[in-house]
Amino acid sequence: MSRRFALASVAAIIVIAACLRFWGIGWGLPSSAHYFSYHPDETAILLSAMKVSFLEGQLDPGFYNYGSLFIYLVNIAAVLGSFFGWIRIPSGDVFARIGEFAKLYEAGRFIAAALGIATVALVYVLGKRAYGRGAGLLAALFTAIIPIHVMHSKFMAVDVPATFFVVASLVFAVRIADGQRLRDYVLSGLFAGLAAGTKYNAGLVILAPIVAHLASDKARPLVRAFNPKLLGVILGGALGFLIGTPGALLNPERFWRDFRFEALHAQTGHGLVFANTGSGFVYHVTHSLAPGMGIPLLVLSGLGVLYAVRKRTPADFAMLAFLIAYYVVIGAAQVRFARYTIPILPVLAVFAARVSADLVRRLGSGRTFARCVGYLVVLILVAVIGYTLFFSLAIDRTYASTDTRDLASDWIARSIPLGSKIGLPTIPWFYTPPLDPYFGLPTAEERYERVAEFTDYDLIVSETTEWDAKFLERESPEFVILSEFEYEDRLRVHDPSAAAYFDVLKRDYAPVRRFSHSPSLFGLRVPWVGELPHDMSYASPTILIYERKAG
Repeated sequence: MSRRFALASVAAIIVIAACLRFWGIGWGLPSSAHYFSYHPDETAILLSAMKVSFLEGQLDPGFYNYGSLFIYLVNIAAVLGSFFGWIRIPSGDVFARIGEFAKLYEAGRFIAAALGIATVALVYVLGKRAYGRGAGLLAALFTAIIPIHVMHSKFMAVDVPATFFVVASLVFAVRIADGQRLRDYVLSGLFAGLAAGTKYNAGLVILAPIVAHLASDKARPLVRAFNPKLLGVILGGALGFLIGTPGALLNPERFWRDFRFEALHAQTGHGLVFANTGSGFVYHVTHSLAPGMGIPLLVLSGLGVLYAVRKRTPADFAMLAFLIAYYVVIGAAQVRFARYTIPILPVLAVFAARVSADLVRRLGSGRTFARCVGYLVVLILVAVIGYTLFFSLAIDRTYASTDTRDLASDWIARSIPLGSKIGLPTIPWFYTPPLDPYFGLPTAEERYERVAEFTDYDLIVSETTEWDAKFLERESPEFVILSEFEYEDRLRVHDPSAAAYFDVLKRDYAPVRRFSHSPSLFGLRVPWVGELPHDMSYASPTILIYERKAG
């Protein structure tokens, strides 16, 4: 394969990656209908970014549930946008200039998408360095079309940016096996620190350069372990982390408070969302990676991991060290969002590409039967790529379509008379049709105050008890609105309060409207995909509307 052909192929793959990530990137942005993004985490990141001022030396965002590096990048994007006249940063009542407020979200999403696209290019470098150009190209293509990576590249969130720095660290870790140059140790450690400074547990990639060194150094074990070059990894990692999150030194009290909160949250769970979901190690395969990658690519990745365990090159050891350590951490946690698997997706893509490229190469150079099998393998690869691309395009179509919350809100405005009593099982939030544009306010207390002040409809919701069937019976609203984010997990765990609430609905109410979108393209649904996990369902959750029966 010529270098010119490889570069042209990489360019084409990057174009594919960009198209997939920018299509639908304007989904759920603030508007006159809802003043906050439909993504529940974006507002916290944006508000933190707006507290930062590099010119004034204000580097403390006051928020350390994540590292600060992506928050800084969002701030820089907003400042640059303002400098070039693309954004007029609103002051005072930001909701009076909601269009400019939305542009701030767009700036943050652009940075996430750009880093997602750049990750694709880095995966090519990683795969090429470790296993050759063919593997690099195929790995880049896999990464470009992985559905959950495509989806989360549209969000102003930390997972995709952290993955960029993870892959950068892996590139230099693999280079260690080639020449053991000090700069590769330092740079691999530096990017590992930047990864941690974006999303804390992504810093586990620092194991990759250490293991690459231990696997490639020919010296005796004790000499290998005390090689001074390893100090370059540690110092580079510390420097990278402090560049990304200087608040660890500037505001240690707030940093440790938020860090401990996230650590405790990971171990105690996220309400009912992951209750009774069994082993996290199994769950992430069946409910994160399977819908996040698509089953065909996941199976191919599994074969690639087994192949790496069998081959055990220094590059294999380096990437396996990160893959295993990171998976153990997220598998042991009680909070199991599908997005937690994003940092390991490039490693899985590289392993899948490597085993595929090796298999095609070996069969292609064999006799007639082997070549026939090789052609079959190529057809299987084309089918895997086609399915995965179709899946991502179907997801993009959902993000480019009108959200179900907006559809429901429009129907309510047309069909339910003003002043009607409307029941809600929980205090409204991002998942609720935006009858009031303030439903996305950060705290439940603020949102309940808006419910009390709202006059277009008489909203019936208990301030103290969610899914209160007796409250529903007593107040007897004319309509009831439910969102998938409210009922899905309660029904899954057979929550008695939700069951009682639905009993009242079945007895006294009739379903009148259901708003939902499933990933589909050209009228065809994606096969082998069940219910998407929680954080792959932010766009267009199912909305149910019930009306009280006559009499």
